[in-house]
Amino acid sequence: MKPRVDPCIFLHGDVEDWVALLGDDFIRELVRRFRHVAVDMDHVARYILENPGVASIGLRGLEVGGPCRREWRLFVESGYVDPGARARWLYTPNDERLDVRLQVSPCFLLASLTRDVGSVWRNRAASLFSWVSAVPRHKPLEVFREAFPLWLRELGWSRGYSWVAWTRWRDRRNRHLAEWLYWLDTGRLPHIDAIRRRANVVYETAGCTKKSAAGGLYVSS
Repeated sequence: MKPRVDPCIFLHGDVEDWVALLGDDFIRELVRRFRHVAVDMDHVARYILENPGVASIGLRGLEVGGPCRREWRLFVESGYVDPGARARWLYTPNDERLDVRLQVSPCFLLASLTRDVGSVWRNRAASLFSWVSAVPRHKPLEVFREAFPLWLRELGWSRGYSWVAWTRWRDRRNRHLAEWLYWLDTGRLPHIDAIRRRANVVYETAGCTKKSAAGGLYVSS
């Protein structure tokens, strides 16, 4: 099995993209492994999208190759997903600063909630805990659509995701935040939309994170 996409596909709400990017063999294996809770691919996708923490559990022992094999191996073996931003946004010069500490990708919702992962959430995404009491394990998209402050979502609508991506939190760009706003609005991940040539707001994409190691974080600068 050689999927053309990273495990973030499990938070991407377009089943046609799952089929196109994971491949027929992977899809058949998904349906087989989740047959106790779903009868076909549409049901499997809905179940995982609503309960993203089950994805790595259901895939244990699966051998995955392809361009993102390192990230898949880490995900399958340890339930870990790199928190780094994936999308590369069209350069939009601005000197704005946003007082929002959110330096993890929404893809990190797929990571098993160990103590170390919890620490990453608290340290890198402290602003989230002003809006929710804990990282939701069920229907996270719905939870965060309700929880995110309206003024922040309006920035994505009025200024554009690229503009948000090139604002700063302290000395770091807000690329992760732009991914969140895009995901909240569309239910899809921008780097996967870029692979599918759907997102004209994304200038280029890294289909896999540059660094995939449980001991280290990839942080956009």
